[in-house]
Amino acid sequence: MAENKYITQTGENGSVLIAEEVLVNIISLAVAEVEGAALSGKPGINWGKGIKLTIDDEDRVTVKCYINVDFNQSVVAVAANVQENVTTALESMAGVTVLGVNISVVGVSRK
Repeated sequence: MAENKYITQTGENGSVLIAEEVLVNIISLAVAEVEGAALSGKPGINWGKGIKLTIDDEDRVTVKCYINVDFNQSVVAVAANVQENVTTALESMAGVTVLGVNISVVGVSRK
């Protein structure tokens, strides 16, 4: 596994390092909160969770999520809800700037 990357948040009392794995866990939980969406678990994409996270030199993030959408749900609506929930979670919990959340719908599933 590659070396873990960290995002640094600097405040008046010092710095906080947030590991890439923490960001991936935040994303996983944010996707799970969206009705009709589930991560696809694509192997080789950030610990097999169906998430690819890119952190640039200015600690801004771009996210790619591979998801399944429940049958009889609007693919577009579910994807938009995932984008919004992931962005909100990362910005509020980790204080990072989110450049984009790209969604690849790779399957449809029945509950």
